[in-house]
Amino acid sequence: MPAANTCDRGPDMAGENAGATARFASFAHGVTLADIPAAVRDTAKQMILDWAGVTLAGSAEPLTDALIAAKRSAHDTGVATIVGKRATATVEGAALVNGAAAHALDFDDYFAEGVIHGSAPLAAALLAVGEDRRSTGEEFLASFLVGYEVHAHLSTVIGQPLIHRGYHPTGVLTHLGTAVGVGKLIDLDIENLSRCLGIASTQAAGLLASFGTMCKSLHTGKAAADGVLSALLAEAGFTGSSRILDGDRGLPTVLAGAEPDLPLGLELGSRWLILESAIKPYAACGAIHAAIDAAIELSKDVRPQHVTQVQCGVSAITIHAASIAEPATGLESKFSTQYAVAAALTAGRSPASDFTDAAVLRPDVRDLMSKVSLLDTYERITEAKVRVTRSDGSTVERKVDWAKGSPGNPMTHADTIEKFFELAEPVIGHHRAREVVSMIDALEEQPDIGRLAQALSIR
Repeated sequence: MPAANTCDRGPDMAGENAGATARFASFAHGVTLADIPAAVRDTAKQMILDWAGVTLAGSAEPLTDALIAAKRSAHDTGVATIVGKRATATVEGAALVNGAAAHALDFDDYFAEGVIHGSAPLAAALLAVGEDRRSTGEEFLASFLVGYEVHAHLSTVIGQPLIHRGYHPTGVLTHLGTAVGVGKLIDLDIENLSRCLGIASTQAAGLLASFGTMCKSLHTGKAAADGVLSALLAEAGFTGSSRILDGDRGLPTVLAGAEPDLPLGLELGSRWLILESAIKPYAACGAIHAAIDAAIELSKDVRPQHVTQVQCGVSAITIHAASIAEPATGLESKFSTQYAVAAALTAGRSPASDFTDAAVLRPDVRDLMSKVSLLDTYERITEAKVRVTRSDGSTVERKVDWAKGSPGNPMTHADTIEKFFELAEPVIGHHRAREVVSMIDALEEQPDIGRLAQALSIR
């Protein structure tokens, strides 16, 4: 007979005997900003700045306007800031819109090992709730780090298994980290943080079949909104399973096929996974970036019209998640290694404008794209090799061990600031962009996170 389900028992806080749900809740409740190393805090602020930039840029995307229109039609009126817009919404509505906008360009940070986008939903939810509750910058930063570590540590074990079952790990797992981050911000106790995880888990979803459509960004929007709802429900006394990560009916077993009662989260507070995350230089799926880097290097030695074959050695995850052979839209092109490599070989660069509806239809790029094949070669998504065969039979290749932006080849703080200004200035202007950089650099000193929300709006 199968083991009895234990998902609904109360949390066991007895140290090593604690289940995974209790372990994550205890970490979230107990950690303070003073406990967190300075390098970790600085990395978090760099990622929050990047989030602000990609969300401002994403605010101009059609999917963002569609979400605002839908919320307005549903009479979702409130005073919470929608980034890059004059419009406002309820706290939950603003979290939804901003969480989706942050992922609209697929330009937001990612954690390669667990294959998740950690900041997009989390920062959106915390900004909406923090603005409403007049939270301090210190509270916002501590809650951001807690939420990020929760979904990142979960993803190290069940992120890739979720992909192989057709789920989008970001859509599933960031529901949990975002809910706990918001729970931290509103000061839930351990018992309610455990229940908060249960409420979030029963809403968690996201399918790989949505890649190349607006629904991929809806995954991060829903994670933000559902994370807010989960924490507020727990605060109001709403019940949910307090052992949702444990037992044979827990989320890891049911959705990812994991063995019941895996020892999840044992390195919480000792291994800060945010330090192993990546800020993107390209507005496309992170699993493509190493191949883009290799193609850009090769472009110096290759004339596209003389190319007969392009072989890309990439990871199995890249092939599974980013191999749309005939992308017809800008959104689909972000998940086509074939297209991204052909475009980079042609131009010697990979700007955000390459991943638009118009750019994807360029005849010369599509001709070269038809010559690109993908080979399952590497374990990591941040590693790739591109080999080009020319019409005279000669070959040339480039190997990239760590994609630009990934832990082995990170974006510097200066790189991130440059990216932020490129994305933010067209929306809020240079003066306001400088104001946002200053606020986030001194985030711990901000008395009211609402000031940052206002700086990111159109006044």
